[in-house]
Amino acid sequence: MTETTAFSNKECSSNDLETPEAMNFEPPSPAYKTMLLVSTLIVVLAVIALNLTVNLVATGSLQSLLTSVGAIVVSGFVLLGAILSLILPKFMWRSKGYQLREHDVHFRRGMIWRHVTSLPYVRVQHVELESGPVERYFKLATLKFYTAGGGSADMSIPGLPYGVASKIRTFVIARAGVADSDSTEMDHGHIPNAHLLKGDAASGKPTE
Repeated sequence: MTETTAFSNKECSSNDLETPEAMNFEPPSPAYKTMLLVSTLIVVLAVIALNLTVNLVATGSLQSLLTSVGAIVVSGFVLLGAILSLILPKFMWRSKGYQLREHDVHFRRGMIWRHVTSLPYVRVQHVELESGPVERYFKLATLKFYTAGGGSADMSIPGLPYGVASKIRTFVIARAGVADSDSTEMDHGHIPNAHLLKGDAASGKPTE
């Protein structure tokens, strides 16, 4: 005879609930901060080069360019942008973080407006591991999580060492019960948290 369990719906006090500030978010790889810095500098240098070229053509000579008020003002803004490009990547890196738990994953982002996205594994339909040319150079990858009914990713975690991203993908796929022929066998009862996922950011190899 099957034993039935009585339905329970106990009251939960908001004072006893866990807050985002109390959650242990793990930051992206330090290499991600370097990647942001290099990418931002490339954009700033391209803007500076374009600005100089346009103003040189407009003034007709290098001497006129150096004495042009408009060129000086624009160059000042470009210089300000270059200084900010050296500072912002650090804050962009610090603003992001993720946390893996037994039944869900959380991702934090935003320097001014803070966003925390939570995704239960049971809702995950597909997990994509993406690594563009710049990310591959720094041995990094971005994990994208998809749920049913959406064409775009419901959660994206950038700046992960490739080996760590691969382990998280395998873990989430196993927890979600999604078939994946490329996944390797793993212990379903073990949660790959900080002690497993923290490794050599430059090599992308997690510490065993």
